[in-house]
Amino acid sequence: MVEVAGGHDPLGRKHRSSVEIKWDDILNAQPEVIVLALCGYDVDRARRDYELLRRFPGFDSLPAAGTGRVYLVDAKGYFSRPGPRIVDSLEILASILHPEQFPEFTFADANRPVLRVADR
Repeated sequence: MVEVAGGHDPLGRKHRSSVEIKWDDILNAQPEVIVLALCGYDVDRARRDYELLRRFPGFDSLPAAGTGRVYLVDAKGYFSRPGPRIVDSLEILASILHPEQFPEFTFADANRPVLRVADR
């Protein structure tokens, strides 16, 4: 989905099972954007886990953290299972990755299935 939305995930495993990623691999990848999509959980749960994540050593050195491009999404409703919402999921990702092309999306709106950490 990241690729279809116009992004690149250097740690992604296209067409393969998901695996745990080592923190050093994330630090080395230097992501410009982080989308925290916890399988089966909503934005509130992602917010709690984000509070843990931001305490990891080196988190503040990540480009995404420095520019405020860390997003918490409703994975339960949009990303954990295939279905009709896949188009909404792609729109969410595209708006995260390319906000200049999708200015109609606002991430601070509590009714949206995504929260930009910088908007908290």
